[in-house]
Amino acid sequence: KQWYQRRVRGTEGCIFTPVSHTITGAEADQVSLKFFQGLRGNKKTPNFNDQEQIITSCSEMIAQINIVMGHVKKVLSGEAPSDKELGRQLMEVVQSIPNLDGDTITNMLNSHMQDLLAVEYLTYLTRQQLAISARINQIL
Repeated sequence: KQWYQRRVRGTEGCIFTPVSHTITGAEADQVSLKFFQGLRGNKKTPNFNDQEQIITSCSEMIAQINIVMGHVKKVLSGEAPSDKELGRQLMEVVQSIPNLDGDTITNMLNSHMQDLLAVEYLTYLTRQQLAISARINQIL
């Protein structure tokens, strides 16, 4: 919000003027934004647990898929009118999903976990080297 200061008969006041705005972001940023939005008012340090975030994202995705499937079933049974544009968008979404089997997904997750473990290990080594360097500098 913008604000303006005014002096009226020796007193000072502020007038807040609402400014129209929109917040835009990439779809990939939505997960982070939702996570940080959930931290509002929380005084504790957040625990960045990948597994909990994956579970939360998967359950949200399953809920959205159930909503879409319910709508498709209603359209197929004739309870709801069909919408050509919505049908095209759903078809684009379905076609954009890569066709991966379970083994490929498992291999991708395992390699990701190995990368994370390597980063954690390198972080630990860096901390230890900094501690050793600080002790050596204290001695000298």
